Amino acid sequence: MNKSGMIPARKSQLKFYRDIALYSKGDDNKFVLYKPAGVTMKEMRVEEDRVPGDLYIKAEEKIKGLQEAQKGFNLELASNIRSGEPAEVKETLVTLIEETLAEPRSGSLEGVSGTIDVMMSDYAQETDIIKQLLSVSSTDYSTTLHSINVMAFALAFALYVNMPRSKTKVLGISALLHDVGKTKINQEVLQAPRKLTDEEFIEIKRHTTVGYDTLRYCKFADKNISLAALEHHEKLDGSGYPNGNNRISEIAQIIGIIDCYEALTNNDRPYRSAMVPRETLELLVGDVKAGKFNKDIFQQFAYSLVGK
Repeated sequence: MNKSGMIPARKSQLKFYRDIALYSKGDDNKFVLYKPAGVTMKEMRVEEDRVPGDLYIKAEEKIKGLQEAQKGFNLELASNIRSGEPAEVKETLVTLIEETLAEPRSGSLEGVSGTIDVMMSDYAQETDIIKQLLSVSSTDYSTTLHSINVMAFALAFALYVNMPRSKTKVLGISALLHDVGKTKINQEVLQAPRKLTDEEFIEIKRHTTVGYDTLRYCKFADKNISLAALEHHEKLDGSGYPNGNNRISEIAQIIGIIDCYEALTNNDRPYRSAMVPRETLELLVGDVKAGKFNKDIFQQFAYSLVGK
């Protein structure tokens, strides 16, 4: 942030700003009001070629601006779902979650609650958009894309087992945010297209405790959301991390199974080929027999994949 107290506005959020004033920088490097609070860019009817290349907001309004953008993205998402276009739904989700994870702290992360409400809507169920999301691939595998896929699998699982709505929402939020800690660890290690060293794996494992510490300070009423971030790599036989616990919350157990399945079957990993679903399930059956995963949860997840 510069001494003026101004920071660059994220271009993907500009169209959603109503209560956030926008500023441009004049030839004398002084900031002048470009869009006042109370109107949107669209309402100003600004010609596209007359919009300055860079616009700024007050630094203290950064989270407020993100919250406005999240509401706008959620409205776009609802419109995409009503149109029944899974590619558009996923594109909006990716942008929304990328924007959210760019500021992973209290005041911003809570915005995904509204996103899950949209994904749980009657329209989403009628169009079967949740399962269709998983058929939309991407050339850029990322924490964001992985989290969206895990969320889609989790909501499909919840629908299959007739999970109560309140618990389904907690599961959906937990799925979207289970890897939030990865935003705060070494990104070069996270994206390394090779097998990690022991030291690098220790760094990767930090994402569980970092995620927990981030989420427990958010205004989520259900502690299972932060526990899912902490425990989704724990195993029932005590062989997991970060603490080697064998007492794991149910939400974390569900996400742990889905997290493994998604990571193994995704086609966009840069360092290995994806496994086919049947091969992956057979591998996970071995982990179930070894006492790492809950047998009933695994069976319900496997059946949810085919909707039987």
